[in-house]
Amino acid sequence: MTGYLGRNANLRASITALALALVFGEVPGHAQSRLAEADGILQFQRAADIYAFLHRRLERRLPAVEVNANPDTIRIAIAAMAAAIRQARPDAQPGELFNPAAAGTIRHRIARALQSRGYTPADVRAAEQAGGVDTSAVTLHVNGSFPWLVGTAMFPFIIEVLPPLPPELQYRLVGRDLVLIDVHASLIVDILPLAVGDGSTTYN
Repeated sequence: MTGYLGRNANLRASITALALALVFGEVPGHAQSRLAEADGILQFQRAADIYAFLHRRLERRLPAVEVNANPDTIRIAIAAMAAAIRQARPDAQPGELFNPAAAGTIRHRIARALQSRGYTPADVRAAEQAGGVDTSAVTLHVNGSFPWLVGTAMFPFIIEVLPPLPPELQYRLVGRDLVLIDVHASLIVDILPLAVGDGSTTYN
């Protein structure tokens, strides 16, 4: 029975790979790679949605803050939200949302987006330096507060190639790393190291 199930699983995998090959005009091995990349992005988006659900559940328990509240009240609300999330995710680690398959795909998409627009990784770093930002002195860690002074405004064409996010989350580039931020809590949710390559690889 086990052998029968195993053969069926292999058959289904072969059929899936062949179908993708027919759709994308790719050999089965390449089609399987594309399938793994798509699955990685789907897992990332599911994890982002689960995080957003947690965020909303915790936020409902906290006192509402008016938009025109004074800065001290807003800072207290942000700190309270961050504390609630840290308590709910005390052991959060890098890669919990940026799973390996999604990480590779995102790095590839960013590199292609830069190349297609005639930009290089050095241009990304130059944009930071133009704003007087020194990211070399900044240490980022998951569940830590995000230092907004180093959060480079994202190039629109890079945002376009990244997976869509729930409204509670945003991307920011810090040096070569891509940081996922809870904007209501000013909290680092995940970090993708070396999201921006060194420019040594080209893509068609």
